[in-house]
This record gives sequence, structure tokens and C-alpha cells, in this order.
Amino acid sequence: MVTAVAIAPLGRTEVLQWLAPAPVWDDLSVGAGASGLARPWIAELTRDSFMDDVTAMLAGTVGTPADLATLEPEARAGGGSTGPYRLFQPLSERYYLVIATLACRRPGIPDHAVDATAGQATTFVVRRIAADGSEHAYVPATGGGDWVAATGADLVAGEEQHPMHPMPVAPYSTGGTTAALGLDRDTGIGRTVFVGYVPVAIGEQTLRPMPDPAGALAALRAAPPAGLVVPDPILSWLFARVIDPWVRLAPPKPQPPNGAYGSLFLLLELGDWLDEHLRPVHDAIENGSSLTGAYDALLDGLDGISVPLTGGGSVSLRQAIKDTIPYRALLDGDDITGPAVGYDLRNASNLGTWLGSTPTAGSLAHLAQAALAVAPVDAELPPELVGMIKERPAPVAGSPTGSGQTYIIRTVFEHPPCRPVLSAPTHDFELARALDPDAPARQILLQMPDLNSLRKAKRGVAIEMPPSLQRMLARVTPEMMKGDPPSADPGLQLGWICSFSLQIIFLVAFIVMFIFLILLNIVFWWMPFLKICFPIPVPPSSSNGPTP
Repeated sequence: MVTAVAIAPLGRTEVLQWLAPAPVWDDLSVGAGASGLARPWIAELTRDSFMDDVTAMLAGTVGTPADLATLEPEARAGGGSTGPYRLFQPLSERYYLVIATLACRRPGIPDHAVDATAGQATTFVVRRIAADGSEHAYVPATGGGDWVAATGADLVAGEEQHPMHPMPVAPYSTGGTTAALGLDRDTGIGRTVFVGYVPVAIGEQTLRPMPDPAGALAALRAAPPAGLVVPDPILSWLFARVIDPWVRLAPPKPQPPNGAYGSLFLLLELGDWLDEHLRPVHDAIENGSSLTGAYDALLDGLDGISVPLTGGGSVSLRQAIKDTIPYRALLDGDDITGPAVGYDLRNASNLGTWLGSTPTAGSLAHLAQAALAVAPVDAELPPELVGMIKERPAPVAGSPTGSGQTYIIRTVFEHPPCRPVLSAPTHDFELARALDPDAPARQILLQMPDLNSLRKAKRGVAIEMPPSLQRMLARVTPEMMKGDPPSADPGLQLGWICSFSLQIIFLVAFIVMFIFLILLNIVFWWMPFLKICFPIPVPPSSSNGPTP
């Protein structure tokens, strides 16, 4: 229990303390050893209108303020009755408020008025509990904050604070502690509680970014756990950017009429990968310098692949990479003219070996892997992922979710120049992730369109297609389902804007969803857990027209 002393008017010494909200006092033990009276209350609400609901409840217009005692969170870690609460995200239609009374410790336990004009404020802080029971406060910072050691008696400099707002409580009680302390239905003057919204997502938002994910991966690759094969990300990027797309482009797959387009970008991607990860090889391609060892073997491999030109003749893959260096800005979407000559990687020589897996001698992957081993470098984290890979606390034994990280809340009253008044800790709790398997299901009803009314549905969804996309779609024909290649480019230069019925789009999406659910059921066996169907009586259709 934490208190602070302030000098009140008329020379009276005022002792301030945070207590549980007044409406629950009749349900808590009171006395020297009672912890519930000094503990702020966490209330769980189950509707999107939760603020209106709690306001109406405290005002007595819907139920009574005493109903606050029934809003204790239901879910507990471990499934017992005494473990930490489990707080779920708004996605599951669960909302949490921390509610407390700021009182003066003198007869009548009157509310303490907060004077905002004097710099006074009410807030709350979320503290993380370490394995040894100590508290840690979250201090935000640019690029990600950190949890630092804290005490229950004071704030930490820079600690993140969340607002609390006063809310009146109407007199309602007919007896007991609350009636004697200002909430008597007939004679009471009412009280004030302070309410703050608990941001459950803080559990994910305050995870610290891993300082060096690439270094951690390199250490794991250097000493992998038994039975775990850690892939080389640099070589994986070669497969993702060059080898796998090239395999899909090459025979015997149905080949697009314009193979030069895909071939050009494969050459650009291969040259860019060499420039990023095998600079000596790329420089030798560009300026003709000589190399030795694995570098020279890779150059020989590039020399040994003959790439046909669309206008006749052929060049080596090495020469094709060199010739396309000036056009590499196309990879970034720059609107520049491409090379005058076209390349056809679909029919390049020796593709069976060249596009083989890493152990295949003479393959691009095998030669690249050997060249990378000459001067090993750690993979750099792609800029798109910087700050997105988070550190997660070590799992705590006994937690149903494996994380088991617990938190508490302390309410805070700041009244300069005195020290802030911090409350006792709330009941401890865990913060669930958005898709936690134990989270309640938000009830959502979607009504499928009536097949008899589809022709009446208004086409209100418009999709605009640029000429390039329209030309691509015009080449897609039913013959492609038989294995035939796409039709020739019709050469259209018209953009299109098409209007669709939202009802039909919804119906198609529903059908496609079930196609994939049924196809993948053999892998996941999820159909028994997906749906529960129940017949509902409906009146017969009044349509007089023909039915499907």
C-alpha cells in the first residue's frame, strides 16, 4: 500500500490513497489485512459500446453501480480460479477498464478532487513482472522502447503513462459500507471514480526489436541444434529471385508467347544478386577481369550457358548479364526503354543441369554456393524487415499459451511538487495475442445473397484496369486449362473500368473459400472444426421467375 502526504488548507495534513472503486466496497473484505480494498479494479466488458455501458451503469440508468462487481474478467491462466487474468484483444469483443477511487484517509473516506489547473493528473502505468517478482516499467523511445527495473513507490523517468478520467457514480445503495460512505440511495451525494482503458495490444507493441537478427541467424548457422538444418538466406534469395522463376519459365511448361519479357527480368535479377552478394564475380563480368578458384568456376558456368536471341543467334549467359547492366533500374520500376535485343531463357542450353538443386554438380546453385564460401559474409536484413523481428520473453512453465508473461497496473495521482501517489498493484494478468486460441469468438452474421435476386443486385464496385493489365487478361483463354499456352498479345491500348455486384463478388469469394478448404482438408483435417450448421425456418421465396 503506497500513500503520500499533502498539506491541505487550514493546516490540515491530508493523506491520499488509491482504493478499489466505491461501488465494489460492499463485496470486498475490509480491515488491516484486507488487500482487496486497496487494489484498483479491472473490469471486463463484452460489447463495442463498452464506454456507454459502463457510464450508464455507474449513473444507475441501466442496472446499478453495484453491478461493477460482476464484471471481473472470466478467463484465468491455467483455467483455475486464482491465477492471473487473461485479457483478450478487441478483435474478440473484449474491452478492459481499470477503475479506482482516489480518496482522503480520514473519516468518511471522501473523494479527493483533482485540480487540473494546478498541474494535477490521474494516469495509470502497466508494469511487467519478472521471474523473480520484481516490477519493470516500459520507457518508450524512438525505434523501440525498453522495460527497465522499477519500484512500486514511484514512477520511472520517461515511463509510459495512460490517461484516466473521472466518472460520476450515482447514489444507489440501501445499506452497507457504500451507503455509509456517500452512496445511500436516499441521502447520498454520489462519488467519483477514475476510469482508464487498458490497451491489451501493449503486450505485442512493447516487444523490443531484436538488435541483430542477421547476427543471430549467423550464430545459429554456425552451431545449429541437432537435427535442424538452417538455410543460407543469401542462397535462398537466389532460388526465390532467379532459379525458381526460371524453372517455371522453361519447358515443358506452357510457354508464354512473349518469353523475352520474363527472360529480361530474370537476367536483371541474376545480375543484381551477383552485384549484391558476389561483387568480384559481377565486376569480372562487367570489366572482363580474371578470377581464380570457385569464382572462376562460376564464370565458366555462366560462359557455358547459351542464351538464344529473339532476332536470331545467341550469346553466353555471362554476356547477356553484362549487356543488361544499363537497364537494371527496371527492377525498381523506373520507366526507361528496355534493350533493343530480346533474350529467350526458355530455350537456353543445358537447363536440366543448370537449374538443378544445390548438390547438383555444375548447377547455378552449386557454383554459387561454392563461390559464396570463398569469402563468407553474413546476410543483411532486408530494409523492409528492419524493426519487425521482435524479441520474445522466455516461455514460463505452466502457462497455457507458453508465454506466461504477467503484468500488473498501478494507478497514479500526480500533484506537483509532491511525489506521485501510486496505488497497490491490481490483480496480475496476461495479455493475449490477437488470434489467441482461447479468445472468445466475436459473433458476426453475414447474409448470403438470394440466387433469385442476383439480377436485381446493383453493380456498385468498380475496378479500373490499365492497358497493360487488360492486354494480359485478354490472353487468358479456356484453352489454358487444357495446357495450351496463353494466346498472342492482342495489342489493345485501351484501359477498362468494370462494374461488379458486391453480392456476386461475395458469393464467388464464399465458393472459392470452400473450394480451398475442401482441397486442403486432406492436409489439415480442419472441416470438423470449421463450421457448425443449424437449420432455421424461413418463409418460402416469393419470386415468380425461373430459378437456377
